[in-house]
Amino acid sequence: MDRISSLESLGVGAAPTAADAGNDPEPVALDDLAKYSDWPKRLLSFDHLDVRTKSEMEVRREFEDERWGSLLQRVKALKEPALVEVERLYAGDDVISPCYYAGRFYLASWQDKLHQHLRLYAEVLARHIAGASCLVELGAGFGSKLFGVASQERFAHLELVAGEYTQAGQHLISLISASMRQAVSVGYCDFRKLEVTGISIPENALIFTSYALHYVPKLSTDLIAFLCQFKPRAVVHFEPCYENYPEDSLHGLMCRRYVEVNDYTRNLVSVIEFGRRREGIRIRALQNLFGSNPFLPISIIEWTPEDQLDLRQ
Repeated sequence: MDRISSLESLGVGAAPTAADAGNDPEPVALDDLAKYSDWPKRLLSFDHLDVRTKSEMEVRREFEDERWGSLLQRVKALKEPALVEVERLYAGDDVISPCYYAGRFYLASWQDKLHQHLRLYAEVLARHIAGASCLVELGAGFGSKLFGVASQERFAHLELVAGEYTQAGQHLISLISASMRQAVSVGYCDFRKLEVTGISIPENALIFTSYALHYVPKLSTDLIAFLCQFKPRAVVHFEPCYENYPEDSLHGLMCRRYVEVNDYTRNLVSVIEFGRRREGIRIRALQNLFGSNPFLPISIIEWTPEDQLDLRQ
């Protein structure tokens, strides 16, 4: 898999600077992260840490019942559930906390972290707009990233499709869609069973995932073949990649330990590489760029099917 060290080489603008991490971000040293989070102490402790097994039942409890289920009940009380209001309900108070950006750590608000995510997502996805039939997010949560990207003018002509695992998340997307007067086709998506129902994904769709695949501890090697059946224009994964976290740095080792303790995916990079060999997909990747959680930074992996344009052209 290609290794690319800067945004500029990825083709999405200049290399990252401190100003890109948010509005006047405050740098913070790795040694100081423990002042803002309990995770450094927990990850480096000799005490036993119980693994939070990501069984299907546990994921459904966390999202159907707790995260999206709880959020849905609060959103139903809103007269007009605008996206910004839903995001504020979800994020809670505007607490400043650490984030990771291109090898450095900063203190930022959730608004700044969300802005940075959307900036990165839009710049990368914009590479594939030409010829795309629609914009699809699989594992869409309550639609924050899909709506955030689609609100930008260059994506305005694309129809929107959302696949989400939980009924609560699907309901939230529909409520926000109605409030925004932004049509979205909403259906079911399960990355464990490699199943999408209730929505039609047309050929040449621009498909992306964001913090969705990592909730399956061991992904099927059929993932790429499953996505290729939709004959997409391109697929982009904004996902934590265990295999990309270096084993020769303290931060990389802490990221690996964080994934292990939370039972997140450990084989996404291997699965994509297997798909490259079997399906002939073309790949471009940027490793460990940004993390609103400093111990779970995402890599950006773009790929196109064999019959689409080469990413290097």
